[in-house]
Amino acid sequence: MKILLSGLSYLLLAQSLYALSDYRCSDKSLCEICEYKDVSSINEAFTEGRVDGQIRLAYINQDNHETSVPGTYATSIGGQLKYETAKLYHVSLAVSAFVSQRISGLSGDKDKGELNPDFFGEDYASFVYMGEAYVDYEYEKMNFRVGRQKLDTPLNDRDDIRMLPNTFEAAMAGYGGIVDTVLVAGYVTRWAGYDSGEDISKFKDLPGEVETTGENGKGMFLFGVMNESLDNIELQAWYYDFDKLAGVLYMDAIYGAEYESGLDVEFGVQFGNYAQKSSSKTEGDVYGGILGIGYEGLVLGVAGNYVDTGHDENIILGYGGGPYFTSMEEMTINAINDAKAYVLFSELDFSKILMDGLSLSYAYGHFKGYDLGVNIKYDEHDVILSYEASEEVNIEASYASVNDQTRSGAFDTGYDRFLVRANYNF
Repeated sequence: MKILLSGLSYLLLAQSLYALSDYRCSDKSLCEICEYKDVSSINEAFTEGRVDGQIRLAYINQDNHETSVPGTYATSIGGQLKYETAKLYHVSLAVSAFVSQRISGLSGDKDKGELNPDFFGEDYASFVYMGEAYVDYEYEKMNFRVGRQKLDTPLNDRDDIRMLPNTFEAAMAGYGGIVDTVLVAGYVTRWAGYDSGEDISKFKDLPGEVETTGENGKGMFLFGVMNESLDNIELQAWYYDFDKLAGVLYMDAIYGAEYESGLDVEFGVQFGNYAQKSSSKTEGDVYGGILGIGYEGLVLGVAGNYVDTGHDENIILGYGGGPYFTSMEEMTINAINDAKAYVLFSELDFSKILMDGLSLSYAYGHFKGYDLGVNIKYDEHDVILSYEASEEVNIEASYASVNDQTRSGAFDTGYDRFLVRANYNF
């Protein structure tokens, strides 16, 4: 089942909805379960291999509401360059370089605190690192991949929101031999990328140190089932075992239909359960729903999440952008204890009235809950202008305004963030 509503996909792509199509050649991610080019010799495996990648130019500017914190900005050029051999006895090898190079003349002064860190590694440094390096085995409906790789599951995903996606050191297996069903299992040990911490280019233990106990978790097991045997419905269920942190069950169901009148409807529900380990304080339940209605290029929708935890407990998004429907450009439900959130969203596709590939999205989100026992509230406004010039070239400009409704002045944690990214894919 395809995502019928382009406007609803704004919200779903921001936090990724993991359906069967994600594992069938849609984005070269794990468990693609697709046809590879088979060869009969080592020489052919290398000469018949493929090169692909992306060149990205990005600019970011952040205006902090806290009066004593200066605004920051930065510009970087970089991207990914990947080589993968053809299949020899169903096996291929792949390696990918990830690059982010600061353009100093278009970036803030580090010594004055004006350089935005989001595109760079430790101490604001440009970097090059090996983001992918894996061995892949594919035969009929089975796939095994070991090494550094991109993953897209509800609680660990690439979350490509700055210069480069998250990648993971993992051993993963996928099986698509059951009608309308994909099974995924794996073990993940480390990760790198924007979401992973201060030094983007360094692979770090996952889940890493548990703050409440000081213990260092080593690895995560996962198992997932995705099914689309029911008309217009996608179902999935996942279980994650995070060492010394939590066991997490995640499930969702998405219904989508396009009617003869031209009306598109998409509706989804989700549930997450967190059971803490070693007194980690990662425990609770998450409930969510989303509804989008589209007609003639205009989409309107609403999403909500409710988190049931104690005041000193919390849930996590996992390792990436997370699966929850109210995740916005900046705010997510894991930032607040016992969170309650709703998002109103819209999108206008200009393809029929102005220009092919051009769309404008707007979303408003309201988040409330607790932080160290204090009632807090945040509002966020997101505006995204996207232009798909071709399969190779696309440009996206986004503006996010996060407003701290509890504090102001010297302790205000709100900010306005503007981001532009231009991509050339090859």
